[in-house]
Amino acid sequence: MTAAEQPTPTQTLAAWAARQTASDLPPDVLELAKDYLLDHVAVSLYGMKQPWTEYVAQQVRHERGVQEASIYGQVTKVPMRAAALVNGSAAHAFELDDWHAASLSHVSACVIPAVLAVAEQHHISGIRALTAIVAGYEVMARAGQSTIPELIIRGFHPSGTHGPIGAAAAVANLLQLSAQQTTWALGIAASCASGLMEFSQDPQGTMVKRFHTGRAAEAGVLAALLAQKGMTAPKAALDGKFGYASAFSNAPRPEHLTRALGEDFQIRYTNVKPYACCGALHAGIDAVEQLVAKHAIRPEAIEEIVFGGNDSHLARHASPEPDSVMAAQYSMPYAAAVAVKGLALDPRWFDEGSYRDAELIALAKRVRVELHPDVVRVYPAQLGGYIKIVLKDGRAFDKLILQAKGTAGQPLGREGVLAKAAALCEPFTTPTERRDLFDLIFKLDQAKDAAALGPAMARATSKMSSAA
Repeated sequence: MTAAEQPTPTQTLAAWAARQTASDLPPDVLELAKDYLLDHVAVSLYGMKQPWTEYVAQQVRHERGVQEASIYGQVTKVPMRAAALVNGSAAHAFELDDWHAASLSHVSACVIPAVLAVAEQHHISGIRALTAIVAGYEVMARAGQSTIPELIIRGFHPSGTHGPIGAAAAVANLLQLSAQQTTWALGIAASCASGLMEFSQDPQGTMVKRFHTGRAAEAGVLAALLAQKGMTAPKAALDGKFGYASAFSNAPRPEHLTRALGEDFQIRYTNVKPYACCGALHAGIDAVEQLVAKHAIRPEAIEEIVFGGNDSHLARHASPEPDSVMAAQYSMPYAAAVAVKGLALDPRWFDEGSYRDAELIALAKRVRVELHPDVVRVYPAQLGGYIKIVLKDGRAFDKLILQAKGTAGQPLGREGVLAKAAALCEPFTTPTERRDLFDLIFKLDQAKDAAALGPAMARATSKMSSAA
């Protein structure tokens, strides 16, 4: 084979994604896929009740179309792409979905809605759906690592940019596309990469960020379907001179596309969120909670809290007075105040109205954000945080955490994921309904048809108001 005939990194990654079957995957990887599927379903059902999700759902229902796949928790069926759009938006609706540190992206919200929509329409088995999820996680994480951190520094939202690529890879695997078709799918998806970080600079936060993952899932479905029909795309769409990595980064690292491929599975580095806010804030929350508990610190005794972070914290997470749900979920000062009060595990404290609590805002105004060398050093592989709490009596206590609770280094484990899912679903499900849904997810590898998940979610959310 001549040098000209050597496969590009894009082609190598695509061929790997195309050929994966359950027998190729380590058992722990498939079990992790179930855990993250459960977490995804729970956070998505919780996110369905958010107004920004309903805006997307209303638009989809207005457009109608062929009935192919379910909107989560509803009897409504819509086209596959539309289902992926709504469900992907719901998954990211309240900052509770999983994330991958090295790619700085929310993988499940982009990949899983695409897989479930297509699997439902084509009545594909549960084990193939789980395999496709693993393939999508792998490709999305690797595409992201080829561009991070420059991509986000330049103002692009990683989930919106990497997401179409991961979703396309997952659907290509699910539909058993050829290696060439999968290369085309990744290339088409790369041309759909979009999403801006300006929401993090707006005092009111705005809602558009929630839509980025839904749009990515939808784009991934479309890319794979077009490739299946024969639409071509460049063989070096991810690694070429004007490919994804070079276009989004001035220091591209295409070697991440294939390094230890098939050996070092990226799904193992997935982080599950215990708190309903940006993952960059979680280490700081953990540190505050530990210091408050260890030293019995009362809110009124605090003179100042110093949070030591990285450049991203300074640029996007330093506002002490959030003016929207989105802004509260991106504010380290507000998150620290919630943690001081022992409220961080309750997502309602990041919801509408709570962020206007006078006592919390007064605490948040006592939080100062600055750079910390140890936190800067590990970014973006780890989103650490340093906290120093200075009391009015002159005493000071500090804590550095580089791996927050729920990250791959401090995993929640299956029991933790189950507890989180149960807590999120409790308001709108019965214990029996939750158990049946959760059991189906953990036995999905035995299901002949993954389409069973759609009706199961609808039954489980019987307390919810049904959609028109």
